[in-house]
Amino acid sequence: MIRNPLFRALVERELGNRFLGGALSPVWWLAQPLLTLGVYALVFGLFMRSPVPARYGDSFVVYLAVGLWPWLAFAESVTRSSTSLIAQSALITRTALPRAWVPLSVVLVTFTLHWLALSVIVLLFKALGYPVHLSGVLFSLPMWAALLAAAIGLGWMAACAQVLVRDLEGMLGPLFMLLSFVCGIQYGLDSVPPAWRDVVLANPFTHVIARLHDTYLAGTGLSWPDLWLLGGGLLLAALGYAFFRRVAPHVDDYL
Repeated sequence: MIRNPLFRALVERELGNRFLGGALSPVWWLAQPLLTLGVYALVFGLFMRSPVPARYGDSFVVYLAVGLWPWLAFAESVTRSSTSLIAQSALITRTALPRAWVPLSVVLVTFTLHWLALSVIVLLFKALGYPVHLSGVLFSLPMWAALLAAAIGLGWMAACAQVLVRDLEGMLGPLFMLLSFVCGIQYGLDSVPPAWRDVVLANPFTHVIARLHDTYLAGTGLSWPDLWLLGGGLLLAALGYAFFRRVAPHVDDYL
């Protein structure tokens, strides 16, 4: 599939939409996550003084970055996937392009760009003397893969649902923002009130974010929970593909 000219064309078109949409497109690609990071750091780090767990050092900005950036990749890829079939409707209806490739290309490009961006940021943190482990760039890959697989599955679902419902995209942004607050991104799990701790721990994304913090900030390597979390992401991808195959044959009638 990766070597298929049609799939490569989809990837190139997605990259073109991001970097050739205007003179500031390459700047905005990196500036948007940095602005989000800055806002969260100001609110939770300065105003609310959210504590960082001792095992992760004392830099709230670094703690926030390594959890927030993968989450932004996940949320953005699903949101962009939701409109991908509509955006490529002319290509879909005139060629034999497999429909599932359209959301897939969006997710792959989004995650690749965000992973590269965070890797650069981690190198910058290390150069500035912040407590971050470069080995996390490698050992965090299973968690990136888990989020990627989950995003692919949800992206397939959202792409079909958006064609039928049309206002789904507007709901995804607030939903992902709400979900981010129960993932332990902006605060340590030790800060969660006991009455809500079980709710936060019941969220599988909480454990993904925790493992990202472990690899980047505590220098831990691979562990058995990584396999369970990756398996959950792959299961969600399989369910998403099954949903897509069920609904996709009826999509052309609404494009």
